[in-house]
Amino acid sequence: MGVSVAPEPGSVMEVKSCPGFEGFEKRLEVEFHPAPIFTDPEGKGLRGLARVELDSMLDAAKCTIVAYVSNEEFDSYVLSESSLLVYPLKMVLKTCGTTQILKAIPHLLEFAGALSLRLRRCKYTRGTFMFPAAQPFPHGSFHEEVGYLERYFGHLGSGGKAYVMGNMAKFPNWHIYTAADENDFMSERTYTLEMCMTKLDQVKATQFFNADGTKSGADMTEAAGINSLLPNSKICDFSFEPCGYSMNSMEGAAHSTIHVTPEDGFSFASFETMGYGSGDLDLQSLVEKVTSVFRPACFSMCLFAAGSAENGSHSSSSWERSIRPSGYVCDGTSRQELPCGSVAVFHTFKDCGYGTVAAVQPLALFQNPEHHVIISENNYVPNKSVHGKYSRQPLSTVTSSVWNVDGLLGGEMAKLFAYYDAAVIGSTSKDTDAFVRKTAADACMESAFYVMDLASVLTQWKLWVACLPRVKPFYAVKCNADGALLATLHKLGAGFDVASTAELNAVMDLGAVPDDIIFANPCKLPTHIVKAGKNGVLCTTFDSESELYKLKEYMPNAEVILRIKADDPNARCPLGSKYGAELEECEELLAVAKELALKVVGVAFHVGSGASDARAFAHGIACAKHIFELAASMGPNDMKLVDIGGGFVSSASSGVDFALAAAAINKAIDRYFPASMGVTVIAEPGRFFAEDAFTLATNVFGTRMRKKAGIKQAEYWVNDGIYGSMNCLLYDHAVLSVRALRQADAEWGEENVYPSTIFGPTCDGLDTLMRDIYLPQLQCGDWLVFPRMGAYTKSAGSTFNGFDIRDLPTLYVYSCSENDYSCFDHDFSVVEGNDSSEEYSIFSFGNISSSSSSDDEQ
Repeated sequence: MGVSVAPEPGSVMEVKSCPGFEGFEKRLEVEFHPAPIFTDPEGKGLRGLARVELDSMLDAAKCTIVAYVSNEEFDSYVLSESSLLVYPLKMVLKTCGTTQILKAIPHLLEFAGALSLRLRRCKYTRGTFMFPAAQPFPHGSFHEEVGYLERYFGHLGSGGKAYVMGNMAKFPNWHIYTAADENDFMSERTYTLEMCMTKLDQVKATQFFNADGTKSGADMTEAAGINSLLPNSKICDFSFEPCGYSMNSMEGAAHSTIHVTPEDGFSFASFETMGYGSGDLDLQSLVEKVTSVFRPACFSMCLFAAGSAENGSHSSSSWERSIRPSGYVCDGTSRQELPCGSVAVFHTFKDCGYGTVAAVQPLALFQNPEHHVIISENNYVPNKSVHGKYSRQPLSTVTSSVWNVDGLLGGEMAKLFAYYDAAVIGSTSKDTDAFVRKTAADACMESAFYVMDLASVLTQWKLWVACLPRVKPFYAVKCNADGALLATLHKLGAGFDVASTAELNAVMDLGAVPDDIIFANPCKLPTHIVKAGKNGVLCTTFDSESELYKLKEYMPNAEVILRIKADDPNARCPLGSKYGAELEECEELLAVAKELALKVVGVAFHVGSGASDARAFAHGIACAKHIFELAASMGPNDMKLVDIGGGFVSSASSGVDFALAAAAINKAIDRYFPASMGVTVIAEPGRFFAEDAFTLATNVFGTRMRKKAGIKQAEYWVNDGIYGSMNCLLYDHAVLSVRALRQADAEWGEENVYPSTIFGPTCDGLDTLMRDIYLPQLQCGDWLVFPRMGAYTKSAGSTFNGFDIRDLPTLYVYSCSENDYSCFDHDFSVVEGNDSSEEYSIFSFGNISSSSSSDDEQ
């Protein structure tokens, strides 16, 4: 709802800074086995909980009860942040906003234990948050949520299972965590429908405003036509001030809920129904009615079924058939088998008039298209890339059927993955290890090699676009110039930051246009300037008078960007000692540029690679605004661009958390360069996209066991080192991690581990990679695997001592959960700057603020 009601006296409600209200709800459903008859003779179960117990559980989740209704089957509570439904053996809790629903779990389990109820199953679902950085622990990420859920439900059956459904390059996706007793099949078929609707029709949305406090929930229910959706149900509704609406309805053991946030810019409505049988409702008709009430431009729908179907049939009910609401086209559909015979299908729909959408056939609930990816031996172990260099055919001519799955995985991205012989593997480190082991064995590998996971790049891209909607990434090619990495980013819509003609050639060969390239080297060779000019790449940086004179001579039509010094002194690799004009130097530099008739179009800064403090970005943006004002004071100017540089790290890397950095950046951009100014904002991320995507596999070719001070210690030699990929230890201040693989496909079990030292292959004693780490005893031919080796590794390797890092092959994989190939459902849309294209606007959620950033960060 737009505004939550005030908490009850004595309670504490956390207020989380957020640019808009988070409508997408978190839904927790927990079910129990019945208590022994002698402890609960009336069979009340959870309905026997006292109100004070419910209040304490909800207080932990940061919500309160505002309305209540009951019948013979269950109790229904409307909350300040959605709904609570209490059955004797089941509880369903839905909360929106920045609530912490999972923190209610320990209270629920404690109360249920006191009632002698034994845990049976749990299901947690949610859509993709509109404002993910505003979510508190444990909702900072799905990974974090799953970890929290595993604490309480991971012991059930064979353990919890987590799934993300939908196209990973589009908004939204559907997240499911489920855990249940082993083989705990439901005796009867049960259905749950969850709909999430965004961009509500403005006229429809106005019905849910209540600025003067005169509208009741019943008024809104009738005016919107909600009472006609399930006409035989009993409705408990609530109207919020100044806007927002919630409704729970009940009909026997079946329930439905509606929650509405009507504010323009982040309007949202949800609808859920659960408990109706296949003969009770016509699902097609119900979805039609719901969409007519809100008329959303976009909506998603997840249909969940568990248990045995009536009469053994999967075809008689509208619940089991494809759903096609009139006025909408399906633009994404996926199906997931869940434990204990359950299944879920997830669809996304768009209004027929809302952008250009290619219709997709929605999957039916029990349709089994058997989409199996065809992985040939050449695909799984691409021998042609393992055994040396070869020339690839032009990408436009690739017609490989490896990624052609019943027509599902078509499009440019599938073509790209086929071109790079990407093998589909599982999503865990064990799956990567199995791929390494099989590759090494099948190809009789001796040399080190890389495994590059294209799914990692897609994940990071989605995170970037969701968290920094106004900032277009220009990937820093110097970080890692791998062809598949560059091609994937190009297909996704990234620009490129180049610093030399070699890097320029690499991205232009991909088809990158000049507008998507910035020559971000403040001190360039004259021949490189000429090369850029001839290819139309006019956007470039400077920080000195001498560079301005060079540009005037070799590229007089350049569009120059003044790079200023705005360092994070604690960054992993500070850059201010070499690049960036001091603020007091800028007026004179602008004057020289004006005298030379060079067009100064913007300001750039770089806080340093691997930044440690989010405030450094906000400080740099404030400094850029100062330069804009300085340029304005000097007369007519062409200032239109701010380049906030790099310094971004992935969630697993050392440095400032990306969500915190994004929050600080968004807040500063909004303050100093609001959208109304028309200023384009770009960035130059490198390691953010590259680091996690690459794993390095090295072969152990020498071993030695020694005793030092009576302690057995191991020493190992591997075939890559300080003068190769591990140069990151010297130049990038990297911290390595490593895991050991036997040559054979076997686990280490309970074998002893020893303090170990790992050496590189050269004759230099400096070529020592790790000391005093604990590893099992290895033999020659075993493998050591180093994850997260994509940033400033191979790109800075040498040929010292005859070990040529440039010859290390790279094998490509796409890691995913079982049967999840959703990123290939459709072509990826290209994000073009700050325009309002369909896919870009979907991710333009507003700017994420954070209490960690202050207003005086200058």
